[in-house]
Amino acid sequence: MLWVLTFCIFKPFMLQDVWPDMRMLENQLPFFILDKLFHPLKMKLSLEVSIIDLSHHFFKILMHIDVADTTLATIDPQEVVHFVDFVRKLYPLPPWQSVRTENRWLLKNLAAPNMTQLSRAGVKFRVGSITNMFDVRFDLNHGVLEMPKLTISDQTEVTITNLIAFEQSQCKDQEYINDYFFFLNGLVKTPQDVDLLVRHRILDNKLGDSKKGCALIKNLVDGVVDYSKDSFYFTSLCNDLNSYYNMSRHQWKEYLVTHFFNSPWATKEIIAAVIFLIFTLIQTVISVLSYCHDLKSKN
Repeated sequence: MLWVLTFCIFKPFMLQDVWPDMRMLENQLPFFILDKLFHPLKMKLSLEVSIIDLSHHFFKILMHIDVADTTLATIDPQEVVHFVDFVRKLYPLPPWQSVRTENRWLLKNLAAPNMTQLSRAGVKFRVGSITNMFDVRFDLNHGVLEMPKLTISDQTEVTITNLIAFEQSQCKDQEYINDYFFFLNGLVKTPQDVDLLVRHRILDNKLGDSKKGCALIKNLVDGVVDYSKDSFYFTSLCNDLNSYYNMSRHQWKEYLVTHFFNSPWATKEIIAAVIFLIFTLIQTVISVLSYCHDLKSKN
């Protein structure tokens, strides 16, 4: 039924033309007008859905959005500014991560080591919540980084840049989308980092190419994020990642993996060297035992 309502407004062949415009900040129609327009149609067709339900159903297909029913129930149509604001409200910050911490030193440096460095230092990766993009957790004791699944496609850049632009213009005290992609930009510095996220099913790269995926994440940050901010929502998370990465044993592990186990040839050479040393040691022990035996025989 929701699709029927959608197509009452947009015919199927028009979706590709209209869809990009619906995400542009400068093209937004106040949400309360949409609500008023929808209400008579709802009454006429005796529907039990709201404009919130209809909007969610429309956006979740095109934007690969998974949202908890509890989150959807908390969205009041009267508090939604427009569609861009609605999409942002589909991803509220987790309560435990709702404090923006001041840390100027952190923001002058990269938010955290990248994915490849963390992996070589022993960090394990796991897919986290599927209903909240910002529910990122790191278990410092066990070295496990949990990240919600993120889907990127050729539509992602337009959507995210408009969300960030909206935050910077009207949500200056709650720029958590801005901060999240600043954090993600620190984790993803090379196509190898994208491959690692894809391998652990944290990233669904519909672009089909790691270089394109890496470039897209960089484009989301370049010229958009304000690097002069003095506060950051993911400060505690970054501090924990840096603390784990900077531990001596993890630094040594990364060094060994990077310099000795990073290629099949290097690994084979190390195995061959170890086998050679073992045989050399065995030969030495046999020689010593033989010498001791001969010495006893002479006595």
